[in-house]
This record gives sequence, C-alpha cells and structure tokens, in this order.
Amino acid sequence: MKKQRSLSIEKEITKVVGQVFFEGVKNDKISGMVSVVKTVLSRDKKYADVYLSVLPINNQEINTEILQEGFNEIRGYVRKKVAEEMKLRYTPEVRLKLDDSIEYGVKISKIINELK
Repeated sequence: MKKQRSLSIEKEITKVVGQVFFEGVKNDKISGMVSVVKTVLSRDKKYADVYLSVLPINNQEINTEILQEGFNEIRGYVRKKVAEEMKLRYTPEVRLKLDDSIEYGVKISKIINELK
C-alpha cells in the first residue's frame, strides 16, 4: 500500500500537468483534447509516469507515434512547471505516456455487442 506522502505527490502532479495541458502547449504534434488519467510515482520518487488520454477534435485520426514524440518533446517543460508549482527537494522526472485504457474498453464493448 502506498504511503500518504506518495499519494499526495501523485495527486498534485496530476493537477499541475492537467493545468499545463489546459493552458495549452505549443507543439504541433499534440492535437486533440488531452486529459490526465492518472499519475504513478516510483518508489524512490525519482520518476512520475503520467498517463494521458487524447480525444480527437473534429473526428480526426490520431497517430499515436507522432503524439508520443510530441509528449517526449515537452517533457522538460512539464517537469519545469511541476518544479515551479511544487516545493519538493527533488522534482521527479516526468514521463508522459499515452493511456490506451479507453480504447481497450471500447474494443471490449464492441466484441461484447457482436456476441449478442
């Protein structure tokens, strides 16, 4: 079970990263509406894996490889924003990852509907 400190850091990082995407990032590779699904902090608190969900705008296709490249390009900017907002001795390295749980759920739902 995670300690309260780790849970509060995860919650705060989720809030800060969500605010960064709400304000908008200047990267052409990131298109669509981005929302933070969850944040997982490593045991040593050196890494924060932030899982993001992207909803397409105007029914456009989303290329996950290009999107992940865009996330990798803004990683440093996001870590800087986390460091500015949070008063930690060490700011964890933020690793932005694309969350595919929504797509997986839709896929399972389609399979179930086909079986009916």
